[in-house]
Amino acid sequence: LEEAKKTPRAGDDDDDDGAKKMMMMNRRRALMMTAILATGTNVIGDDDDFEAFAAEESVVDVGDVAPDFSLPATGGGSISLKDVLRDNDYAVVYFYNQDGSSGCSIEAERFNQAQDKFEAKKARVLGISMDSIESHEGFCDKKGLTFSLLSDADGSVSKAYGAELTLPVFGKFSDRQTFLVGKDGAVKAHWKEMGAKTDDEKMASVKSTAHVDQVLAAM
Repeated sequence: LEEAKKTPRAGDDDDDDGAKKMMMMNRRRALMMTAILATGTNVIGDDDDFEAFAAEESVVDVGDVAPDFSLPATGGGSISLKDVLRDNDYAVVYFYNQDGSSGCSIEAERFNQAQDKFEAKKARVLGISMDSIESHEGFCDKKGLTFSLLSDADGSVSKAYGAELTLPVFGKFSDRQTFLVGKDGAVKAHWKEMGAKTDDEKMASVKSTAHVDQVLAAM
C-alpha cells in the first residue's frame, strides 16, 4: 500500500498540470473581479476578461505615419515594420491581449486561416502582444500559426500606437486593435474593439471571419 502511494500513476503529471492551470485561471478571474469592483467598471463584450477595460485615446489614426518598430519575432531574429513594407504592399499590425486566451486564440486562428488571401494582396500579418517570445513560440506551436508574432515585452510599441491597456492588479497588456499600414507607411485603416468613435473604427467580430473580411476589404 505504501509503495502504491509513492508510485506515480499514469497521467498524474497531466492531472497536476491541469489542476495548476485551473487554479491560475480561477485566481486570475478572482483578481479581475477585485479590480472591477475597485474601479466600478462594468464588464462588457464576450468572455475575455480584458474587455472590461478600454485603452487610452488613439495616438495613431488613419492618415498618420505608423511608428516604425523592430521587435523579436517567432522563428528567430527581429522584424521591423520598415522591412515588411519594403517587401509588401501592406502590413496588418494587430495588437491582442494575451497568448492562449479564448478570444485571442480565435482571432489568431482567423488570421491564420486567411493567410492565402493576405498573400494574394501582398499583405503580411503581424500579431503583437506583451507576452514573451517563448510564450509566442508555444502559442504558435499549439495553434499551428504560420504568421509572425512579435514580443513587445516593455509595451513601448503598444503605447506608441495607443494600444496599451492598463489593468488594476494585473498591470499592462496590449489592447485589441488592428492597423492596416500601406506601403508608404501611412495608416490606411484602424479598428478598435472598444472605444471606437465612428462606425469605420468599429472592429467586427473576431470570433467569426468578420474582422478578417473587414481588413481584406480595406485593401
